[in-house]
Parts: sequence; structure tokens; C-alpha cells
Amino acid sequence: MRPIRILAGVTAMGAILASAAFSAAAADEIKAGSITNSPPMISYASDGTTLQGTIVDLAAAMSTQMGRKITFESMAFNGLLPAMEAKRIDIVFSLMNDTPEREKLIDFVDFFNLSTMLLIRKGNPEQVESLETACGKKVSTVQGSTQIALVNDASAKCTAAGKAAIENLQYAQPSDARLQVQSGRVAAFLGNSPVMVYLAKTAGEGKIFDVVQGHVYQPVPLGIGVAKSNTQLRDALQKSLNALIADGSYRKILEKHGVESGAVSSAIINGGANLKL
Repeated sequence: MRPIRILAGVTAMGAILASAAFSAAAADEIKAGSITNSPPMISYASDGTTLQGTIVDLAAAMSTQMGRKITFESMAFNGLLPAMEAKRIDIVFSLMNDTPEREKLIDFVDFFNLSTMLLIRKGNPEQVESLETACGKKVSTVQGSTQIALVNDASAKCTAAGKAAIENLQYAQPSDARLQVQSGRVAAFLGNSPVMVYLAKTAGEGKIFDVVQGHVYQPVPLGIGVAKSNTQLRDALQKSLNALIADGSYRKILEKHGVESGAVSSAIINGGANLKL
């Protein structure tokens, strides 16, 4: 009977160890929240299930560097910070600008430089030459984005000059905001520069959209958002990014997607602290 008891104990211990190993493996996974319809940064391939883009490729390379897999969960932009606060996700790896206001809530590991551009219908039928010429027109933005304040400031200048205000229609998803331009409901969509340029080149073989040239707004770093309490993860992300920058992998990923103009020379923590937005 004694050997049987020992065997049972060993079996039970093996099960405990196996369970612990499984839990540890699960804990090593980094859950990232992201909008998933902003090519060439992050979007679904034609199969509707495979994620692709600059952010996806960076995450894969960083996963290899850290030995921890980054997985993505698709969600609306204005749900990203609440999801992190609720600990449903570990990081925000998306098109989220690193701003002073957001730095009060979370830390950022900056990985890209971007700006805001205006997306308009091909041929510019609404004659939007800049945001300053959009007085009395409708524009679209994404809920929770920094572009909202940009529109509000421009609208205030319109009314101060005795002109009609800009009507800002806000949408949960960038794709919905862009559709308003395509349908003619709004005169322009204010979005992140690499996405706007990509859409103007590729949507409908370049026959649907244009971008307003010569007017770039809100130059700002794009960052990976991390809870302020999780400095260990923040520093690991920074270390992995800097390793990719140093060995040239980072630059190759950006060049693959045609967004190398937004490359950073190093991954800075909270580089948007002194921005004036």
C-alpha cells in the first residue's frame, strides 16, 4: 500500500506542477488592446481574421525579443483606457497619441512619430484647403481622439471671426468616420497621417480619397500605453524596442509598410509630456 500512496502523491504533485506551468505560461502573455481597422498600421487581412500592419509586425518582433507573446484584442478607441483600468488588457498598442493629459493616467513607450491630416473626397468637391477653411462645414473624428480638440479650437476661431462653426461628428471607429467622407456626409475626416496617406493611395485604387497637402497638424509621438504601476513591463517594452532599433529590424518593418518617415531614433518613455495640444 505504501508504494501506491507515494505514486498517488507523485501524480498529484505532477498535476499541480503542470497546472502551475500552464498558469505561468498564460501569465507571460501580454494582452494588447487596439483598434484594428487602420491600415497600414493595424488592420485585418482579406480573410477577416489575420491581423497585419506595422504595429502587428513590431509586436511580433518585440515578442521574440522579450520571450513573451503579445496578443491583440480588438476594441473601440474610447474603450482602450477603460479596458486597461479594468485589467482586461495589459497594454494599449494602437494609434494612441502620447499626450500630457493621457500621461496623467498611464505611461507611454513611444515607438512612432505621427501627425494629423485631412482626408477628403477625390477631387475635393467641398473645397477644403485646410482646417481653417472648414468653417460652416461638417467634419468627422474618432471618439476620444486628440483631433476633437483640434476641431474645437478651429471652430472657435471660425465663430470669433464671425463665421459659422465647424460641426464635429464623432464616431467610435475610424472606418465609420472615413465612410462619412466617402458618402459625402462630411467634408473631411481628421486622422493620423500614415493612415490618411495610405487610404488616399489605395482605397478604390486611389479613386476615392485625397489628403490635403501642405497642412499637417498636431505632430505627436505614438506610444504603447502601460499602467503606471507596471514599470517592469514598461521597461521591458522599451528595452525590446530599442534592441530592434539598434539592429535595424525596426526600420525594416516601417519600410515594409511605407511609413519610415515616422521612425524614432530611440524608444522614449512619456515623450509627449511637454506637448502643447
